[in-house]
Amino acid sequence: MRFQIIPLIVLLFTDLIVIKRITNDYIIPDWKLYTCFLFTLIYLFHNRVADDKRDFDFDLEHYPDRHVQSGQLDIHSMIKVSYFLIGLMILIAIVLGRLSQIIFLPLIVYTLVAKKDFFLPDDFKIKRLFTYNFINMLQLLFLQIFVYVSILNSFQINKTILIHIIFVFLLSIQVEITRKIKPTLSSGNELYSDRLTMKGSLILWGVSGALCGLACVWLSSLIQIDISKAIAFVIAIQSFSFLTGYFFYIYKNSKFENLFWLGLISSYVLQNMVLIYG
Repeated sequence: MRFQIIPLIVLLFTDLIVIKRITNDYIIPDWKLYTCFLFTLIYLFHNRVADDKRDFDFDLEHYPDRHVQSGQLDIHSMIKVSYFLIGLMILIAIVLGRLSQIIFLPLIVYTLVAKKDFFLPDDFKIKRLFTYNFINMLQLLFLQIFVYVSILNSFQINKTILIHIIFVFLLSIQVEITRKIKPTLSSGNELYSDRLTMKGSLILWGVSGALCGLACVWLSSLIQIDISKAIAFVIAIQSFSFLTGYFFYIYKNSKFENLFWLGLISSYVLQNMVLIYG
């Protein structure tokens, strides 16, 4: 089961604090913020289980040592847990109110369709890997909309909120790219580094990081953070992150892959810190 709960909680919690600052002018009960945090965590876990079920045969062929494939985790028990979590998400949506229920419906339908690979041809994922992954990532965009509609109890999303939604989406894309970069080729040919080489995929990762930085600076200006300070902090943060990517490319081992992940997580958290405390 590829669900790193501790790093995910850290990332989501910093997102939550940014949301709290952005919506500071609204009267929002804290319980709504924390309920949306819980909903997001449950939603992402449910998606991870759905992915493991969908990709079970593929992973059994190419990654037989993974926990589910090796029998360390029982996929059938996890599926039962997944159904329970769907019920829990429905309950949370009901508690959050009518608008949350309206947004939840297309969100969960999207997830269920994603389980079936969007009913696309069997070879679409292989032939159009980047398009397929982007379509999958869109549900994280809708998830952000669900959170804001739920806490604001309104469909009205202003420019600042829109840019924050885009910012978090870009961060999510960079996390996804990070997951799919390895120094060696995969037998499944499903990694970005398989298609673009490690160098090419790291360039793509760097571009996504630069876009995150630009969105962070733009958002900083919208919430009245000193723009020169924001630019300086973002450049420093991205420089460290890019340096870890460079070392990973040079040394290509597990030690520097861990450093690469540290750079990514630090970049994510520290950019949020700029928005929280800037």
